[in-house]
Amino acid sequence: MLGVPFVFLFISLGWPPGILSAEAKIAGQHDYHYAGTLNIEAETGSVKADWQITVFDPAETDITFFLRNTLSEIEVTGDDVKHAKTEKQPGPEGFWLVNVTLAPSPDDAAAKDRQIQISYSGVLIPEPMENRINAIEAGRVELNVDSFWFPIDNRFTRFLSADLTVYIGDGWQGVTTGEAIPIEGGFKIVNTDPRLDIAFSLSKSFHITQSDGFTIYDQRDQYEGTDRLVATANKCRGYLDERFGQTDPLPVAKLLITERDSSGYARENYIAFTDISETKPAPLMRFVCHEFAHYWSRGAKFDTVDNWINEAFAEYLGLMAVRDYLGQAAYDEMLASFAKQIADKDLPRIWKEGDTERTDYLVQYRKGPLVLAKLEEQIGEEAFLEFTGQYFIAENKSTEVLIETLANVSGAEQASVFVEMLGD
Repeated sequence: MLGVPFVFLFISLGWPPGILSAEAKIAGQHDYHYAGTLNIEAETGSVKADWQITVFDPAETDITFFLRNTLSEIEVTGDDVKHAKTEKQPGPEGFWLVNVTLAPSPDDAAAKDRQIQISYSGVLIPEPMENRINAIEAGRVELNVDSFWFPIDNRFTRFLSADLTVYIGDGWQGVTTGEAIPIEGGFKIVNTDPRLDIAFSLSKSFHITQSDGFTIYDQRDQYEGTDRLVATANKCRGYLDERFGQTDPLPVAKLLITERDSSGYARENYIAFTDISETKPAPLMRFVCHEFAHYWSRGAKFDTVDNWINEAFAEYLGLMAVRDYLGQAAYDEMLASFAKQIADKDLPRIWKEGDTERTDYLVQYRKGPLVLAKLEEQIGEEAFLEFTGQYFIAENKSTEVLIETLANVSGAEQASVFVEMLGD
């Protein structure tokens, strides 16, 4: 994810509200199913939402959801809700904390899944957010978890499917990770695959095209650079699939091109780019490959120190693709630029055992990739890619697991050197 949204995230049709297949539940992939309605008044920024959240884990009794603190009239109900409390967390980035205590699930294999009803309303974004990723404006709506527009489990580790009816009026077009199905007065947003987020974009002026397996949703008045974006995306897809996608290749992608000059993000098959009309070949390739790389470079807990892994590996794989397609000189120039950006900065270390706090942007996006470049120089490209690929398929994602993986590939001595590099 490029840009500096408050949190990351770093996400088929047909089930009735609240119902998932038995196979999905047995697989343990879905913690929740969100079914609901969202009314949007684009001209005023007002929203009104009603959710029915199905909880699949029978052992779950206490859940805290985050909601944006600009919302009001929050109500929590449901036959399975034993107690609910809503309180505002202090601070400039404060949230509503919606604490829900559920009645215990009956000790019965046939017992039904429990449900929580949550409703609220208000002007979600009274003032434009700095990165412009989330917005409700006349003619444009773009929402994801960064604005806390929907109730999200505060552990940020729970996966959900969604079946959301959005009422916004006629004349709009939509894109999401799953399907955005036009209905009278709005859309059905249906995500059957388990994800951390419900991300979508609506527009009255999308220029929608298809090319080489990509669908492009362009918000700009002029569509300069689209051909270059598609060509670059093809190269990135080829580069990354060849190295990491033998059993799990990149999905068919939906590419959103915005009018922003910064802040992009990836939700697996749904990727939002900045205005790329004047972006030069090397930065464009790094940008596109970074976002595609997040298909594998993810899973480390994003609100902790370990988020450096998600971002630094995505960024460095973008640099490696630049080297592969555009040459060593372009790669060297980018590394030198990274080093120059942080040369006069008193930055904290990337990681040391016991660290928990998420580090800042320059540590994750600049210092981290520079350390990975040094590691690749020490162990060679082949070993670096083997190490990276093994980490990507690891069940648990953390810096400790990353170090163990490096030790398995290149030995304990090299892993020890790497720990020192992270701690500098």
